[in-house]
Amino acid sequence: MITPISFPKNLLPKAIFLFLLSYLSGCQKPDQESTVLNVNVVDPHLELQLMAEDPDIVTPIGIAVDEADRVYVLESHTHLPPKEYEGPNHDIIRVFEDTNGDGLWDSSKIFAEGLEEGLNIAFSPEGHLYAVTSMEVWKFYDEDGDGISERKEKLIELVKPEQVYAHAAILSITFDTEGWMYIGRGNTGGVHWVFRGKDGTEVSGYGDGGNIMRAKWDGSELEEFSTGYWNPFDLKFDNYGRLLVADNDPDSRGPNRLVHAVKGGDFGYKSLFGGSGIHPYLAWEGELPGTLPIAVPLGEAPSGLLNANLANLPEDYHDEMLCTIWEESRIVRINFKDEGLSVKGSTEIILQGDENFRPVAFATDSKGTIYFTDWVLRYYPNHGKGRIWSLKAKDSTPVLSRRKPFEAPLPHSSVKQLDEMLFTDQSFNSLKEGLHSEDPFQFHAAVRGLAQGQFSKELLSLTDHENAAVRLGALLAFRQIGHPEKESVAKRLLNDESEEVVRMTMIWIGRDGMEALLPSLLSIIATKELSTELFETYLETVKLLQPEFIQAFQTKESSSSKNLPRNLPKGFITEIIEQHSNPVSVRAMAIKYLDNPSEHKEMLIALLKSGEEPIKLEVIRSLSQVSDPGIGDLLGEMAIQPQHSTLLRAEALLALARQPFDQWQKITPLLKAQDQNISIEAARLLKNHTSKEPVKTALRETLEDGNACEDEVLRQQLLLALHREVGERPDPGQIEQWQQLLDEEGDAQRGRRVFFSNDALCSSCHAIEGRGGDLGPDLSNVGKSKDRRGLISSLLLPSQEISPEWQGWFIQMKDGTSLSGRQIDVGDNDIKLYTESDGFIDVQKEDVEDYGILESSLMPEGLEKRLTNHDLIDLLAFLESL
Repeated sequence: MITPISFPKNLLPKAIFLFLLSYLSGCQKPDQESTVLNVNVVDPHLELQLMAEDPDIVTPIGIAVDEADRVYVLESHTHLPPKEYEGPNHDIIRVFEDTNGDGLWDSSKIFAEGLEEGLNIAFSPEGHLYAVTSMEVWKFYDEDGDGISERKEKLIELVKPEQVYAHAAILSITFDTEGWMYIGRGNTGGVHWVFRGKDGTEVSGYGDGGNIMRAKWDGSELEEFSTGYWNPFDLKFDNYGRLLVADNDPDSRGPNRLVHAVKGGDFGYKSLFGGSGIHPYLAWEGELPGTLPIAVPLGEAPSGLLNANLANLPEDYHDEMLCTIWEESRIVRINFKDEGLSVKGSTEIILQGDENFRPVAFATDSKGTIYFTDWVLRYYPNHGKGRIWSLKAKDSTPVLSRRKPFEAPLPHSSVKQLDEMLFTDQSFNSLKEGLHSEDPFQFHAAVRGLAQGQFSKELLSLTDHENAAVRLGALLAFRQIGHPEKESVAKRLLNDESEEVVRMTMIWIGRDGMEALLPSLLSIIATKELSTELFETYLETVKLLQPEFIQAFQTKESSSSKNLPRNLPKGFITEIIEQHSNPVSVRAMAIKYLDNPSEHKEMLIALLKSGEEPIKLEVIRSLSQVSDPGIGDLLGEMAIQPQHSTLLRAEALLALARQPFDQWQKITPLLKAQDQNISIEAARLLKNHTSKEPVKTALRETLEDGNACEDEVLRQQLLLALHREVGERPDPGQIEQWQQLLDEEGDAQRGRRVFFSNDALCSSCHAIEGRGGDLGPDLSNVGKSKDRRGLISSLLLPSQEISPEWQGWFIQMKDGTSLSGRQIDVGDNDIKLYTESDGFIDVQKEDVEDYGILESSLMPEGLEKRLTNHDLIDLLAFLESL
């Protein structure tokens, strides 16, 4: 139990220090950045001050300020506490106060305690403090106004499941001026969930994404407001009544995002389809019709939002928001511009800290001073560190016109138009006109209006409309109302001339489980040239129409929906490949979906000998996973035969590195091939055979041959093969210098071969477009998630940023052996750990000496030592292309 703190005695030295710090900060020139305790104040018009730190406050999360300017802080003690944690076994809400008006807190007391897995706090317009934990929404009563709660009331609770990871349950809360509170819920890991309000109203789901719910201030009339989130960590209203949500990203998608939440909106994520975010039924940037787009891309792990007009900030912050970016140790300002019926925007850093600055949540007092919490360490379990800061404009800076909390929204024409479309009855013709709009918010409002039911007859006619956008909108409205003629409409739209309409029809059929349409779906494969996107959607739809999945989903056979069986019928892929009447592009695409290529070795060898080039290319890539001397010989012959294309020969050389191939003497002449791609892959392959003197001699002679080695790209590859230095290079931590060194345009196709090579070993843990391992995140969309600097940092400093989902764990056994992996699950008697080689393994706790979090990433360091500069340049080009 932590006792209240006596600030005058404990913090007198700190008060003197803060006075001096404040004085020195005030001496900065107004156009210069300043630094406070390793936090760089990038905007020179702002003043940062440390208000409290551990042991006076530890692991703070939520923060709120009452009408008397007392600051309430949710102090976490139940957030994955380590085994040896000495803190209390419950969370605490502390109150800090400046009783003498000197700008420093001199009083601290406990407002309330007893919460478990607390996530956030906020005051309602009535002046009551609300708290959200992972499982509940609580209302606190301070009936005598002394800053100590006499009682609390549970308003909403998560009644199913009984337990859930704290970052995937209730996360955030805010209030409007019309009697509603809005609550952000994470995706609950795909499990069946049920929320219950105080009046018994319920909202539930299974396989959906996170959502924003709303209820009356007393916890009644609970309803879903919008859906399709990953983990909406905070939500706040802007000056015009728009609800803005900071949402974390699935593991393989990015960026994190700020979105404009509207009634009935879908932002594209569904936990049924796993955590990567790249399933063809998912969207993240509004790329699927019917889903809404990102308003502003954000950095990794946005945690708190603040309407800038509630704060004492410079004039140019008007109409902006502030956002804490936990993972990147920074706070950014977000500016907006109108776009259609919504907004778009960009970010600018205003505070940048070192690795021990992890800002979380904001609040403001009546003077506009901003207070924010700081978790301090990049370490999720409770650790005993913590800080609270204040931020405001410097006294000499002209400030914006501040608004009061819960002030009525300002009028705005696009907000008014969107609200009218969403909340008032519209004519059929006006809704139909809305389907022509390229504005996704107007399109959403039109679809939602058409799905209300009174337009069912008219809606049927729109599925034959000459405009594909109108047909698409009618399809989406049909999907919402469950029209009795939905199967006949879907069957007809499967043959629509618009690929987008066909794709969304497939998704409609799969999500609604229209088993009767499976024959119609299957017939498409022989009649259409399917794009990769459409082919992937086709395969996933076939899986969802299998009786075993439909039954399992309806009965909630698995506690987590993402674990339900979603399989193609046996022999389905081989039938597509072997059916010569199918388009060559479709047959080639199907090859990479073979679950176990070794089981289909004979078929693949036959295709390698006689198939068309697109088929041969995918066969080579699949056969690289099948270790066999005969396959090695075939690939070797293909590599040396000039009648094959450069791409096929280069890929054959890459695949040979994984084969028991000893005919290296056939490869050495390729070191002097005219095509650079061939010579580079030959050098990469022969690197593994330098113990043989003829190989080493061939590499050395090529390096010394001025004519053969004019190219710096090949020269570096030869140097690396001979274990020589490729040139002077910066240390891995000098990212700016590496950016300069690697500042060239690379070859993405060659970079793909680097990714899948035995040198880089990237594909042993990461998958791209269906090929590779799963110990690390799928990288199929990494080019959207990280900029070039971020990619370089991830390659050279893999331990610097580790998403919690991919955190490494170790188990030390009593017999001296050790295990490492991710996704640890500690039970009463056993421990499960996901490993690279064996997937989930199970060990008995009685045999375990110790277990815990790995300090470093599962991705090994030193990648730059195994690759040339040009390998890295090409690898970056490939990753950026994704």
